[in-house]
Amino acid sequence: MYLCAVQSDLLVFGTMKPNLISTIVKSLSAKLSLWVVLFVSILFAATFSLMFYYAREAVMAEAFGKAEDLLDKFEIVVTEKLHEKEVVARQTQWWVEQNLNDTVEIGNYIKQVLAHEPNIVGIAAAFKPGFYPDRQDKDYMIYYHRDKGRVLRSNLFADESYLHQPWYEAPMTHNKMMWSEPYEDYRTDGEPIITYSIPLVKDDEVVGVYGVDISIYWLSDTVMALRPLPNMQGAMVTRSGAFVIHPDTSLLRPRAMFRLMEAHPEKEYSAAAYKILSAEKGISFLNIYGSTHLVAYGPIEEKQYELTLFCPENEIMGHYNSMIPLMVVVVILSLLAIMVFCWVFIHRELHPLRELESSARQIKSGHYYTPIKTSKRIDEVGSLTNSFIAMRRSIRKHLAYIANNKQKLAEQHKQLTIAQERIREAKKVKGAFLQNMSDQMIAPVNEISRLVTEVREHHSEMSQEQIVELSNQVDDKTRTVTELLAKVLEVSTKKQEDEA
Repeated sequence: MYLCAVQSDLLVFGTMKPNLISTIVKSLSAKLSLWVVLFVSILFAATFSLMFYYAREAVMAEAFGKAEDLLDKFEIVVTEKLHEKEVVARQTQWWVEQNLNDTVEIGNYIKQVLAHEPNIVGIAAAFKPGFYPDRQDKDYMIYYHRDKGRVLRSNLFADESYLHQPWYEAPMTHNKMMWSEPYEDYRTDGEPIITYSIPLVKDDEVVGVYGVDISIYWLSDTVMALRPLPNMQGAMVTRSGAFVIHPDTSLLRPRAMFRLMEAHPEKEYSAAAYKILSAEKGISFLNIYGSTHLVAYGPIEEKQYELTLFCPENEIMGHYNSMIPLMVVVVILSLLAIMVFCWVFIHRELHPLRELESSARQIKSGHYYTPIKTSKRIDEVGSLTNSFIAMRRSIRKHLAYIANNKQKLAEQHKQLTIAQERIREAKKVKGAFLQNMSDQMIAPVNEISRLVTEVREHHSEMSQEQIVELSNQVDDKTRTVTELLAKVLEVSTKKQEDEA
């Protein structure tokens, strides 16, 4: 029955060719389905909004924790590589410090170190002026470096005296080991370098500086190859804004951080850059290379460097971001499934109502005897169906009663019509009779009037016999008139009784 109803609806829809809006307006099941879907959509929106909000908070917290872990791992990798060269520098510096009196042996030893350490591009042993009084040059330095695959010795570094260069001047002044910052002119074998400087001490006096140079190209490439995630990028910057490690080697130069700030004048870039340069630790989101990146930054303990880690947001929050479109698809499919289910269920549940609506149209057209199947349902629809059937049965009984009374009234009307015809005929007869009686009364009345007038005018000339005879004639005429009048009164009285 349900399939037949659906097919009939489809035939009606195919015949009328209504648009979607008219179909929804005319279909109770469609409107109920839309209301249900609207309510469920609001419920879904509220539920999933709260869920995504708290899920995002949890994912963000996890992402920040993951970023901090990656930053710590990145710091370990960087520190490990720097520590390797620091260990080499301290081990070789100890030997140089023990042989300060033999400059030839120091030079040979430095050459041997360079031969065994291919990642070190230069080693210098620079002494304070006058440390070797027998030498003509006051600023004496033993410096061996690589140049196109060869190891060469130079008396100058960057074509100038070392005395006022930071890698020498700062350790001499502060008597501490430290890494230098990169400078534009400080290059060895064509590559920018940084130097790990160790003071040379003799008799508790700083007499020189021992420096080990490494290429920051090599350091950057080596560290980037060991990064924890393939899409993660890292950088190490000095507090003066010079990059020591960066995936873009063109930025491995002094004040590169400030050049980036000029290229990106947005407030979020400047705020993050100044926090990095101020040795702060934190996490923020920045648009880098056209996509959102999570940027974590913090200082390296006991060093003058700052580490910056930037990783694509999808790398950190990939599962969450991929979950959003998936959940949108699931919600849309769920709403469609709910709408289809509601449409089918409500359409089936409202099938008795459609039958009642069809029966109501038939009753409106005058068809009161079309059969309706009694519903066995005990809900409101079943109650309404059975009540409608009882109402229609009562209407049929009432209509039968009205039809019976109508037939009786028609018979009575027919009899009354016949009676009225008879009454009209009787009235006509009575009227003719009364007219006849009236006409018959005219002659005696006129005769009585004439006799009375004659007696009144000639009674003095008449004899007694004539007067008596005229009186007798008046009496005869009076009796005649009286009899006729009695008959008229009898007929009038009977007429009034009939009319009453």
